[in-house]
Amino acid sequence: MSRTTILYDGIEYVVALTADDVKAKIAGVLATGEPGWITVNHGRGKLQAAEILICAGIPISLIDTSDPAE
Repeated sequence: MSRTTILYDGIEYVVALTADDVKAKIAGVLATGEPGWITVNHGRGKLQAAEILICAGIPISLIDTSDPAE
């Protein structure tokens, strides 16, 4: 299963995508030249949808936490 952990403003979020897929989403937002939002998940166990703002100058880290066996 694909999974990427995102560290944003000191908080961890997750998405069921590879890190490359998340990079592509971020690049798509940045290519517009305007800030934009992407949907991620927050929490443990029961995840809640969250939106994070993507724009130039906001630091974000991606950690590919996909299961290597799959």
